[in-house]
Amino acid sequence: MFDWLGNLLFPTETPNIAQSLITIMLAIGLGVFFGRVKLGKITFGVSAVMFTGLFLGHIGYRIDGSILDFIRDFGLILFVYGIGLQVGPSFFSSFKNEGLKFNLLAVSGVLLSGVITFVLFKTTGLSIENLVGIMSGSVTNTPGLGAAKNTIEEMRAVFPDRIFDDPAIGYAIAYPLGVFGIIGTI
Repeated sequence: MFDWLGNLLFPTETPNIAQSLITIMLAIGLGVFFGRVKLGKITFGVSAVMFTGLFLGHIGYRIDGSILDFIRDFGLILFVYGIGLQVGPSFFSSFKNEGLKFNLLAVSGVLLSGVITFVLFKTTGLSIENLVGIMSGSVTNTPGLGAAKNTIEEMRAVFPDRIFDDPAIGYAIAYPLGVFGIIGTI
C-alpha cells in the first residue's frame, strides 16, 4: 500500500525526478539544520549541506542527471549573484583602504595554488581533472569547481573520444579537510 512512499524516500540506483527532488530537499534541509548546531563555539553553517550531501551519496542516494545539471548550474548562479550583491557596493571603495593589499594576497594565493597543482600533476601521475577538483576543494572554491566542470564539458565536445575524470570527486575529498583547516587556522 505504501510502496510509493518507499520508492520516493529510499535510495535507488536509477532515481526518478520526484525522488531526485526529495533527495535535494533532504540534503538542503538536514544540512541547514546541522549547520546551525553548535559544537563548542563552532558552527558549520552552509558547509553542513555539503557534508550532508556526501553522507546521503555514501548511503546510496542518487539524483537524475538532468536534474543534477540544472541544480548545479542554477545553484552556482545564485551563489555568485548573492556574493555580487553582498560585496558589490563596497568592492571599489575597498581599494582605498586595505582592499588592494587583500586582493593582491588573494591573487597570490590563487597563483600559488595553481603552481602547487601543476607541480603535483607533474610529480604524482594524478589526472589534471582530479587535481583541479582537489585544489578547488582544499580552498573551498565552489565556483572554481563549476568552472572546471564547464571547461571539461566544452572539451568533451572537442575531444569526444577522450575520457575525462570528474573533478567533483577530488573536490568532495578535499573540501572537508579545507573547511576543517580553515576553522583550525582561525
